[in-house]
Formats: sequence, structure tokens, C-alpha cells
Amino acid sequence: MDWLVVGLGNPGKEYDFTPHNMGFMVCDSLSSFFNFDFTFEKKFLGFFAFFYIDGQKVGVLKPVTYMNLSGDSVLKVVNFYRVNHSQLLVVHDDIDLPFGRIKIKKNSSSGGHRGIESIINALSSKDFIRVKVGVGRGNDPVNYVLSKLDKGKKPLVEKVINIARNAVISIMSEGLNKAMTEFNRLLEVNGSEGV
Repeated sequence: MDWLVVGLGNPGKEYDFTPHNMGFMVCDSLSSFFNFDFTFEKKFLGFFAFFYIDGQKVGVLKPVTYMNLSGDSVLKVVNFYRVNHSQLLVVHDDIDLPFGRIKIKKNSSSGGHRGIESIINALSSKDFIRVKVGVGRGNDPVNYVLSKLDKGKKPLVEKVINIARNAVISIMSEGLNKAMTEFNRLLEVNGSEGV
């Protein structure tokens, strides 16, 4: 396996279309784009799938451990497939970025994100790539990230998810530096204020 893409989120219908599930939504977008389906893998504590891009085999994981224990699921896949940490790509929400802003980082601290913290602790390493999807803070960040997004903003949310998906594709097909140059300079999507 050449890459492992992990989308962070919480399982269950009540968390669908919430800011905290941006990682899941980006993985679902990859599924539609590359036409593959997820299978629940008990041994990995998550939904898992493979697809190919430019001859590279890519694993995609959606942990069902709930956000704060994401590292348990990631570690199982990393160990099973002997994934090099530098080939691990984690997609997650970020309340410190304006809604729609994408930021690609590598080897950085968790910034208080519990899912990332869990992965860093499980791997004893922060040397992996992160695609941070800005969701803004709302008035009450804790409740905001677990609350449903405004359905009227669905086209905008889908646009943001597609941009994040394209950032993931770019990292794997064009390299990290080129992807960072292209996506880190993008401003938030127009009309995203107050989502």
C-alpha cells in the first residue's frame, strides 16, 4: 500500500453533516469520485477501502471509534500494512480556520484537535500529513462542531469538500510541496461566512 488516507469523524446518523465529520465527508467524496465502496472491517475498527491513483495503491479509512479514540483504528491499519508515517494522510475539521479554508501541514502538533492528538499518541509520531478543513468556530465551538450544518448551505459545503478531496488527490499525484503551494494559498470559499 502506497498511501493511507484517513478521514476523521464520529459514526452514527446524528453526526452526519456536522463540521466534526468533514473528514468522513471527504472520504465519501473520494468514494464517489473513484467509484469504490467501503466495507466495515472489524479488525481495523472502521470502514475501509482501496483504490488506485497513478498506479499507486491507496487505502482509505473511516474509524468508527469516535473522534477521541481515532488513533486506535489508525494504528491497527498502519501496523497491518506497515504504512510509513510519511505516507499517512489525515483529513479533519479545524475550528481555527475560516469555513472553507484548506491547509495542508506535516509534522505539526495537534492544535487541540482530539482526533489528531489520539493519532499522535497511538503512533508516537506526528510525522504525517494533515489536510485541515476550516469549519470556523461558531458561538460555542464544542456544540457547533457536533451540530448539523445549515441545509441551505449544502452546495457550499459540497464545494469545500470537493476542494479538500482535490487537495488529497494532489498530494498523492503531484507531491506534497506542490499541493501545499496550490491549496494553502486558497482563501475560504466565497459566501462561506456564517455557515
